[in-house]
Amino acid sequence: MSITQKNIIDDIKNLASKFNVTDESRLNNNWLPFKIDEVRAQLIVQQYKDTDILDQSWLTDLGLVNFHKVNLADDVAVSYCGCPISKTYIPQVITLPTKSPNQDLGIQMIMSVCGKTSYYNRPLTQWRQIPSDHPYQLFPFYYRVNTALYVNRSIEQLRVVALLLRPEDGYYILSTPVASGSIVSGTEYIVKFGQVIYDSVVYNEEDTFTGTSATTFTGAGKVYLENQKVAYRDTYPYPISADMARQITIEICTKEFGIERGQITDVRNDSKDDIQKG
Repeated sequence: MSITQKNIIDDIKNLASKFNVTDESRLNNNWLPFKIDEVRAQLIVQQYKDTDILDQSWLTDLGLVNFHKVNLADDVAVSYCGCPISKTYIPQVITLPTKSPNQDLGIQMIMSVCGKTSYYNRPLTQWRQIPSDHPYQLFPFYYRVNTALYVNRSIEQLRVVALLLRPEDGYYILSTPVASGSIVSGTEYIVKFGQVIYDSVVYNEEDTFTGTSATTFTGAGKVYLENQKVAYRDTYPYPISADMARQITIEICTKEFGIERGQITDVRNDSKDDIQKG
């Protein structure tokens, strides 16, 4: 079972209230996710400084990100900078300490839709300084300015994997085939790898359909969500290791709520609980 942000929130609420969570709690449901993300970022930076290892469980796959064409000046009023450059905006990332000026550890991967081309970090100021006959002209580069992302190609979509500061700003990729019996009314689906029959209609490969009251389909084909990028929910796997999840709980409980680390929480169901219930 994957660790979710809701698991961590519930853990903190239980410990802070000594397992007596009520609807009258003063804990702000908007503040807790913000604080969890904040402490997660702090622990990630510290752990990377200590180990020089980037844990893959920290990463978020943003899927296919749409780019639009700009010029090097990033100003449509400038007409003499016609080099092919594309731009997009991504959520804020965690910047990890590095001694290399050409390394951006907040971005772990930028590649083409088919995966044949990878993009490498290089300062924007150096792009026009590369001679036209230099081998570097063959390399795709990117450069990040906070949340703005530039690439030295005229491109519409690229796949991006990043170390997000707030995973809630990202997406969750639901690329698993939809099982027969799980069709949801009003949801768009696409057929792959064969033919299916749904609601008495035959659908071939690449055909799309909208779910109705019928929940099952038959056939050798596979059915997928047409839009596999869904908004992140606190019940989806949180990009963190199990050990770090525990560290987050300890950090917030001890530093924000002033609970002593060695304090034993009262979990015994005894007369004290009977008095409180009464």
